[in-house]
Formats: sequence, C-alpha cells, structure tokens
Amino acid sequence: MWASVLAGLSVAVWMRMPSPRRVRRVAAGPRADGPIDRLRDADLLTSPWIAALGAAIAVTQIFSGELGLVVAAACAVAAYRWVDGLESIGARRRREQLARDLPVGVDLLVAALSAGRPPGQAMAAVAAAVGGPLGTDLAAIAARLELGADPTRVWRDVADDPVLGPVGRSFRRASQSGASVTTVLARCVEDLRRRRHTEANRVARSAGVRTAAPLGLCFLPAFIVVGVVPTVVGAFWHLVL
Repeated sequence: MWASVLAGLSVAVWMRMPSPRRVRRVAAGPRADGPIDRLRDADLLTSPWIAALGAAIAVTQIFSGELGLVVAAACAVAAYRWVDGLESIGARRRREQLARDLPVGVDLLVAALSAGRPPGQAMAAVAAAVGGPLGTDLAAIAARLELGADPTRVWRDVADDPVLGPVGRSFRRASQSGASVTTVLARCVEDLRRRRHTEANRVARSAGVRTAAPLGLCFLPAFIVVGVVPTVVGAFWHLVL
C-alpha cells in the first residue's frame, strides 16, 4: 500500500504539466462549454487522476519493492495520458451537434449576408437564431470581428477548427480571390449536406454489420437446442442400443 502511495506522489508533480490537448485548448482562447462538458470536468469517474491511481494500485498488487514502485509510476503516467487524451462524451456530443446544425447555420448566414449585413453582424444574428454549441461558436467569432480583430487571422483560426473549418476556408477563399462570399458559402452548404448524407449512409450500412454478431449470439442457443442436441442425443441412443 505504501508503494502505491509513493507511486502516486512520484508522478503527481510530473502529471501537473499540461497535456497537449489542454495546451491547444488554452491557445485557442476561452471557450464556453455546455453543461455536459462542465459535468464531465467535475466527474471523478472520468478523471485521469483516478485512472492513474487505479493503475498504480493494481500494479503494486503484482509487483513489490522498488520494481513495483518503478512499474507503478510508469503505468500511472501512461494511464493518465491515455485517459486525458480520450474524447469525452460531452465533447463528442457537442461535435456531432455542431456538424448537424452547421448546414442550417451557414444557410442562414448566406441569407444574412445577402441582405447586406457585414460578416460580424450576420454571424451574431445567426448565433442568436440557432443557439446551442453552434450559436456559441458563431457568437465568439462575431465578437472578435466586432472588436476589430484582423479578419484574415480570424478566418485562419476558424479554418483550423475540425467542424467549422469549411466556413473559415470559404471566407478566406472569398477574401483572397475576390469572389462573392455568398456564392462560396452556398457551395460550402452543398458540400456540407453532401457530406452529411454520405456519413448517414455509412452509419446505416455499418449498423447491419455491427448487429450481425449480437443477433447470431441470440439465435445460437436456439440453434443448439433445436438442431445440435437432438442429433447428438439420437446418435448416442443408437450407439447405446
């Protein structure tokens, strides 16, 4: 038990160093998280610290002495980094909702820009209309534009986003080529809808593959009772006679 405590203390200072994911999050600036994300951050069951402590305790039950301390420290660090690098349920749901709402949001953005509103005001109006994670992100972009941030830098940052990237690249392409931003965004909407349709078809096709094994396991007992058992019993009965 003392080895477990020492293992946890030995890696505590090292693990206080920010992970690459947190460094990217801080570099991206403050971001409003939904209630699911805040709940996940406070949930001890998904904490990498719990994973590290559990790994250290488990290893010290197998190895003892100095070897157990070294192996426990290494396993604790590995468990911490692995759990900390996983995408949380809240983050995945947020990303999926963003991808689901993005085509409608870009459609509204095209309408607002066609009405003559500048990009900052158009994004603020769309953010208020759609709400949710997409509204939060669009409101943050609109705030940067309204505060006088360099549009080129803003669109470059948005283009690096895994979900909003097509929007940022469309604005950047329009500003560099001189093309109408509404025309470029309209093509972006078509690409987003086509991508969503392709993804939905892929999920539908993979559902049949994923359910084949569970259905086979469900029918396996009935197959054994109805098909295999009578054959084995009949053969055994004939051998006895």
